[in-house]
Formats: sequence, structure tokens, C-alpha cells
Amino acid sequence: MKRLLPLLLLAVSAPLFAQSAAPASGAEWGTPRNGGAAAAEPASAPASAATTILLPRPPASAFATARANTQATGDYFHDFAELIVRVRSVKWIEEICDETFPATAEANRHAYEVWLVDHGSFVDEVEGQFLIIDKYWGEASEQAKKEGLTVEQLKAKVDSNRAGLRQDFHARGMRSFQARCEAYPEILLSPQLSLENSQAELVRSVRMGPR
Repeated sequence: MKRLLPLLLLAVSAPLFAQSAAPASGAEWGTPRNGGAAAAEPASAPASAATTILLPRPPASAFATARANTQATGDYFHDFAELIVRVRSVKWIEEICDETFPATAEANRHAYEVWLVDHGSFVDEVEGQFLIIDKYWGEASEQAKKEGLTVEQLKAKVDSNRAGLRQDFHARGMRSFQARCEAYPEILLSPQLSLENSQAELVRSVRMGPR
């Protein structure tokens, strides 16, 4: 059995989602399938203007960049941290949008309930993996426990990503934020939000368990 180092990876990997990152390649998580409704703020002056003034593009979403990285490392605890944040983010986004744009709440809550009809069993499976972490922690040596965190603290580290996600959406500007919230029902229909398939490498690693 590995020592507690993988558990520490879970503890330190979660906050990375709230840090700044390089622009993501391809479509970002949270972008409507038509690609236009939730675009960033206008990047240039109207074409009819005498002089075109280019404005700096907002930094790419750190959360979206993290979401775009689907590569599994083979380390169960690292890959589980990546996967469960992706799963929980679907609900977090609905909640964050409800808080900021109450007019979207009813439609988005209904959309999430419909999404759960197809994906609820997978969500339950991923959430249930915390039981494996509890079991591993129970088998760890006393010295390993002294070097690490409690399981409850690890769970809190995962949930701390919600605040980073909210900050990330606000940083893009209210216009872009609102457009993404209004597009939430459409986003849930995208293939990327079939997480069991789009995150297949992470899913495969997590299902193999600690090794």
C-alpha cells in the first residue's frame, strides 16, 4: 500500500483550479455549443471606426483550462480529485448562476434535474469513492496520519473549488457571466457534460482504485 503522499496530492491539487492559467485550447467548459452566446467581452472597436483599437483579451478561465485537461496520471488520489471537482462543478455552476441571476434559477434547476436522470448514477458512483478514501485512511500507518490531513479536510479542499469557480466567472465580466448562466440548459446537453464518456481516462483510473 502506498504511503500517504497520494492523499496529499489530493489536498494540494484542488486549489489549482482557482489559479491563473494559460489560455485553453479548443472549446472551454461552459461555452454554448453555438459558440457565440457566452463569448468574452468584445475584443475590438466596431469595424466602421476610423481606428481599430484592440483591447486586451480577458485571461482564459483557469477552471475551464483545468476542465480541458482530461489526462489521467494513474495516481488514484490525484485523478479522483480531478474527477470529483468536474462532477460537482455541474451543480456548483447552477447554484452560482442562481445566486447572481435569479431569473435563470427555475430553468437551470430543471435542466440539472433532467441531466441527473441520465447521469445521476455516475454522480453517485463518483461521490461514493470517498468511501474508498476513508478505507485507505483507516489502513494507513500512524506516522502517515501525522504527515497528512483528515478525510474531512480533504473533502473541504475539494469543496473550496466552488469559491474559485465563482470568482472565475465574475472575472470574465457580468455580460459573459450572464450569457453562460442563460446557456446552462444548453450546455448540459453537450457531449462534454456526459462526464463518464468525456472524462473516460480519469474514470478508468478512479475505477481501478488505489494501487
